[in-house]
Amino acid sequence: MLQVEIIRGEGLNSNIFILKSDDEEKILVIDLGLDGLHTNFALKKALEKITKKMNNFQIEVFLTHCHIDHILGSDNLAGYANVQYSASPQTAKHINEKDAVTLLSMYGSGEINYSIEKIYNDTEKISFEGADLEVIHSPGHTDGCAVIYDKKSKSLFAGDVVFAGAGCGRVDLPTGNRTTLITSLSKLAELELEHLYSGHGPDLHTNVKENLLAAKRMLEW
Repeated sequence: MLQVEIIRGEGLNSNIFILKSDDEEKILVIDLGLDGLHTNFALKKALEKITKKMNNFQIEVFLTHCHIDHILGSDNLAGYANVQYSASPQTAKHINEKDAVTLLSMYGSGEINYSIEKIYNDTEKISFEGADLEVIHSPGHTDGCAVIYDKKSKSLFAGDVVFAGAGCGRVDLPTGNRTTLITSLSKLAELELEHLYSGHGPDLHTNVKENLLAAKRMLEW
């Protein structure tokens, strides 16, 4: 089974997920959360523990969308030489331009000191030994939302597209769209799913598809 290290977000801060490849040549970090000062550098401490006995490894940071609570924690990666940031095309555009969709101007704090270098188109695979990771574009919360689906473990890393308890991300922020999110949830509900890892709140390991469909119904009301 896919081994997932979870850094649980509190308050505004997002959850962060860390995966280590079977060949120990790659670490995949899914979302960054807020900066280290606001999170007691929890991501940095977790990475130090995981990589203690690893050599010549790459860190890839995949950002599920561009909102401030998911993208500010790059200071946790100071000192690592081989780090690449990745996202969907629209998320990359918003982050690289530091535009209003990131909500940086709304909250007035935090800086982005990196650029998205790797772009994943819809259904493109992430190279990662021991898992079958597919990026699926799932707009609605923002126009650039994307999730990661591991076919082997039937795990969905959903960002703010859907939460345990049949919730989903807001659609009233810049580029949010209720109808588009309903379509995204319908698409994701067609997957074989056993595990849900969302951007906020607890994980879900039973009735994942039912949870997705319930979230869709809530939006349709």
